[in-house]
Amino acid sequence: MHNKRVLVAMSGGVDSSVTAYLLKRQGYECIGATMRLTCPAPDPATGMSKVDCDIADAKAVAERLRIPHHVLDLQQTFDRNVIECFVNAYQEGLTPNPCIICNRHIKFGALLDAALDMGCDYIATGHYAKTSQAADGTWQLHRGEDPKKDQSYFLYSLTQERLAHTIFPLAGLDKERDVRRIAAEQGFTNAQKAESEDICFIPDGDYAGYIERRCGHPAAPGDIVWRDGSVVGRHNGALRYTIGQRKGLGVAMAHPVYVTGVDAANNTVHLARPRTWRPQRSRPTTGSGAPPPTTWRRSSTPAASAWAPSTATVRKTRQQPLHVAPADKCC
Repeated sequence: MHNKRVLVAMSGGVDSSVTAYLLKRQGYECIGATMRLTCPAPDPATGMSKVDCDIADAKAVAERLRIPHHVLDLQQTFDRNVIECFVNAYQEGLTPNPCIICNRHIKFGALLDAALDMGCDYIATGHYAKTSQAADGTWQLHRGEDPKKDQSYFLYSLTQERLAHTIFPLAGLDKERDVRRIAAEQGFTNAQKAESEDICFIPDGDYAGYIERRCGHPAAPGDIVWRDGSVVGRHNGALRYTIGQRKGLGVAMAHPVYVTGVDAANNTVHLARPRTWRPQRSRPTTGSGAPPPTTWRRSSTPAASAWAPSTATVRKTRQQPLHVAPADKCC
């Protein structure tokens, strides 16, 4: 028995529900908490928004486990630290990852601070990741055992202080084989609940439209430029492009071409053929200023990362010096 108090971040999904169950079974004193980060319009058919439904699901699991449950209103903090950063980054020609920024400032920032204020020793989440403590006392972050669900990439910016107060009970479990089975055995109504792979504040996936609506005006059109400086097309907003993008470019070429740069200052998008270009500069997409442990590719859903990690070598050259933004640049 641990006799330690843990604040369990309960999103209403199956992962965090099983997290709470496992910790209670291990003897922890569990307190459930669900963050209200946005306030979307309710569904006319049910009279409830998705956020309200998620809160109800989390509360139902907490009641079944007989643990207290709280709803924490962090809308202003989320808007200031995540949404504003997201919008500003795109307007500057960057491609932010809001989940990483949220983990840093919200889940393991504001929520962990709230947990400590409540007298909790730890915070626990349903992330598929693992921590360990080295012989010198340093906390280390590792990938989860389920290769299809590993989420360590989204957590790489956590500090030693934050890792020391964090528990990931799902580290050694497989989502489909273990987690859903446990949830079903415990009678959780969300045992088969579908996963959300969209940005939570942009459920339709139209991030460009969201930014335009938030800013109150459409993105300005501009030129699409070839590597020699010639104009090969027009775009309807540079924020719709990111380095490495190949599809949906709005130009027809006889060979594959990729986005090699987004120049927000001049509102231009730059293209080139494969193996003929180098990025104009390395842009941080994580919001921390520190490089992630592995490379990644951008999926159709910016909030999700379904690609397996790959080894990479970063080389600094005189022609293209490596650029790393300050730690507070996009976070």
